[in-house]
Amino acid sequence: MNLEKFYPIFLHQPQVAVKRIHKLFHYLLSHNYEDCTPLNLSSTLGIYHHLNTITRIDFVWSCPLLHHYMLTLTIFDAYDIHISDHNPIITYFDASLLSDAIKSARARQLGRNTQRVFKYDSISTEQWTAFANDLDALCPIDPLVFDAWPLNQKCEYLHSRIIKVAKSNLPSVTVSNTYTPKKPITGQKVKNQAPIGYQSGS
Repeated sequence: MNLEKFYPIFLHQPQVAVKRIHKLFHYLLSHNYEDCTPLNLSSTLGIYHHLNTITRIDFVWSCPLLHHYMLTLTIFDAYDIHISDHNPIITYFDASLLSDAIKSARARQLGRNTQRVFKYDSISTEQWTAFANDLDALCPIDPLVFDAWPLNQKCEYLHSRIIKVAKSNLPSVTVSNTYTPKKPITGQKVKNQAPIGYQSGS
């Protein structure tokens, strides 16, 4: 599939993408941060704190609603450009997964009782090939033009075309709005062991 030349994160499996949060854990633990989660008295909110008062990231704490949509993150060194005395953590989320998470609520607001769920575990090689080919044909924009777009426009462009092609090529079922899809085993394991989102603060 040639879609990766536009926006590679949309091709990554959620259970693979979620592993990238370990980059943050590794950074924190290798820079003398301590896991203070037990002090927080919460099983769903993780906190990392640096005891050194001159650190540029004092606290990093999680957001239970966002951490499983995290794709990657960067700790930005603001010291050299003198814009802050703290280092912000720039985090990227998969907008398509965030959109799916609120789809049921939107459907209920509109009075809809059902939603479409794609059966990714039942896709044959032929169906995936047809999906990939049709998606490539539906994304003819020049990559240089695409790269110049704002992130929201990129997400909307890809999301609308992915859904359109998926509806015509991939197996799906119609379920009630009370249906909760199963999370990937790896993603669920990471969620249980290390729930984290991001935040920087003073």
